[in-house]
Amino acid sequence: MSEVASVSGAAARSDVLFASPSTGHARERTWRLLVACARHAAGLTDADEVRNTAATVDDWVDVERRASAHGLLPWLARALSQGDDAASDAHASIVDAAGAAAARTLGQVQRLTELVGSLADVGVTALPYKGPVLSLQLYGDLALRQSVDLDLVVPFDAYDTARAALVRRGLPPRWGHSAQQEHTLFDWLGHAPFGRGDEFVELHWRFADERFPFALRAADALRRAQQVRVAGRMLPLMAADDLLTALSMHAARHLFERLEWVSGVTRLLVAAPMDPAGLMAHAGRLRARRTLAVSVHVASRLLDFPLDDAWRRALKDVPAAAPLAERMVRELEAHELRDEPWAEGAALVRRYGELVDTRMDRARLYLHAALDPTAKDQEAVALPEALVPLHRVLRPVRLAGRYVGRALRGTSTE
Repeated sequence: MSEVASVSGAAARSDVLFASPSTGHARERTWRLLVACARHAAGLTDADEVRNTAATVDDWVDVERRASAHGLLPWLARALSQGDDAASDAHASIVDAAGAAAARTLGQVQRLTELVGSLADVGVTALPYKGPVLSLQLYGDLALRQSVDLDLVVPFDAYDTARAALVRRGLPPRWGHSAQQEHTLFDWLGHAPFGRGDEFVELHWRFADERFPFALRAADALRRAQQVRVAGRMLPLMAADDLLTALSMHAARHLFERLEWVSGVTRLLVAAPMDPAGLMAHAGRLRARRTLAVSVHVASRLLDFPLDDAWRRALKDVPAAAPLAERMVRELEAHELRDEPWAEGAALVRRYGELVDTRMDRARLYLHAALDPTAKDQEAVALPEALVPLHRVLRPVRLAGRYVGRALRGTSTE
């Protein structure tokens, strides 16, 4: 697809999307700008589309807040800085905020290399996941992704050693949890947080919580990774097909609520073209075929990623993906434009059920959702250290009581 065709296609789609009595409303114009930034980050268009869309915007305070929430502030600032009105007071705050975020990212890079080194000293090879290293892999620049925390993935059998190394470095369990509580309350989640305030690290032993049967093991991802030098230290980068499948799964299970997640998936599709049939087969082996298919459809629907014949053939065997992606894009737009709430509770679990590949995976997901205790369970019922495993019994009892109570209240109002 040519650059001109890509831009005009996105404009035509936006005209349909926003053809309503409220066309021209500041919030809708801001959303158009965010989508333009996401397309630019994905490599589908250049900065001109961002600047042209920015010319229609007047609420720059809202733009800055929402661009930051969607992880697109660096891309917006870069595009605006290249325009003729780069010195505009309205844009200055965004450029300054992006500069501050970049400085913070450079600090994160330093901490990341130190942490990887500390783990290597105790014999643990850690895989940086998301964060600034992903920015380098996707965009060729460490500072083009905003990251709240640092994520490290280690093989499960190395977790206890890695945990002890983090604690020795002055990164205590973030919520004061003990090792026993981690094994009960975080086991299903696949990671635990360490550190204080804004400086914290999530130590993963899986790429997804157990509700999603994602079959990529840390050891396999490390074996297939390539090495790159960052700040004087060699770090592993995930293989492109592993990364695409993992990012698609991550974005889908978070309902695509952050546009940069969609941009990252799309950037891989654009900048590192891979055989669609091979990608779908790889995702199938990792039990994440549907999340990849949904993510590709979302990229097409939301950012105008062009689906060629090879992709259409590869997606044909996952017919449920297209309508599900359409619905998820509508929900994202409804949230952004009208503050409609995200799915939660049982509705969210049902949505997760639509994202997994098989009926068996769906049954497994529902079982984990019912039985796996969470930090909220710990807050609701504080147990002595030795009794923490009882949360596996208390959680289904609490859930049953909650839904029976709701049913009874509904009956009493009829």
